[in-house]
Amino acid sequence: MKKFVIEPEYNNYTVSQYLKEVKGYSGRGIRNLEIYLNGKRVKPGKKIKKLNKLLVKEQVKTTGIRSIKMDLKIAYEDKNLLILDKPPFMLVHPTTKKADLTLANGVINYFQETMGQTLPPRFYNRLDMNTSGLVVVTKNAFTQAFLQDKAKVHKYYKAIVKGIVEKDEFFVERPLGKEGDELRRKEMSPEEGGQTAKTKVTVLERFPEEDLTLIELELFTGRTHQIRAHMSLEGFPILGDDLYGGSDSRANRQLLHSYKLIFTDIENMEEKTVEIGIPEDMEKILHIKK
Repeated sequence: MKKFVIEPEYNNYTVSQYLKEVKGYSGRGIRNLEIYLNGKRVKPGKKIKKLNKLLVKEQVKTTGIRSIKMDLKIAYEDKNLLILDKPPFMLVHPTTKKADLTLANGVINYFQETMGQTLPPRFYNRLDMNTSGLVVVTKNAFTQAFLQDKAKVHKYYKAIVKGIVEKDEFFVERPLGKEGDELRRKEMSPEEGGQTAKTKVTVLERFPEEDLTLIELELFTGRTHQIRAHMSLEGFPILGDDLYGGSDSRANRQLLHSYKLIFTDIENMEEKTVEIGIPEDMEKILHIKK
């Protein structure tokens, strides 16, 4: 439930206009709302006046995803967000091939236990099954729309790549696409169907004896397999990434970890940072201590 007092500059807007243009709701999200203006239920086309009191309630949605109790690793939580540290080898959401023991199953159970409701898990971001780290779950449609359309969200990863990266800092700007049902992404021009993709790479530490480099990556776009494809194209595949040329006996998965998020807090519009350490398998390879 959200309450708003209409600011003077939005006098004569419709409720729908106000919620879309000012508060970041999507058209689909508005269709799932109960809307009250000065205590009286109204339709989205109703006009509003300055200082009117607007109250919106989300209609409770159910989900067909099975509830499974899991030991979730919570990195951050408030009334709008749940940010989890996903382990490797776990899917974020059920697929036709795997319906249980995904992060979504655990999130549903967690919401049942802590909020007393069976809510659909609204994921702001997703990670590949073998990528570890921060996954954002929004607790309501308003927060989901805000993060997608209004907020500034900066995503940072750490990865171990094969080879010694000589440049301390650089950008990779290679459009990515795929052919047919092929899983692997490759460099493709926009004319061929490729999508713009931009990644910033910063070297954190070099390990000459192991011929490995620990890097930080910041995403400016969110293409499927973007980091994995970009680093492979640059000649530094992620250690353990079988799909992109990083196969190695030292790693049984791609050693890519979402470790930091900087985002706009919906409550006070201030910048907030959530950061976690790297997982044990990455620590062991580099002999790094937290």
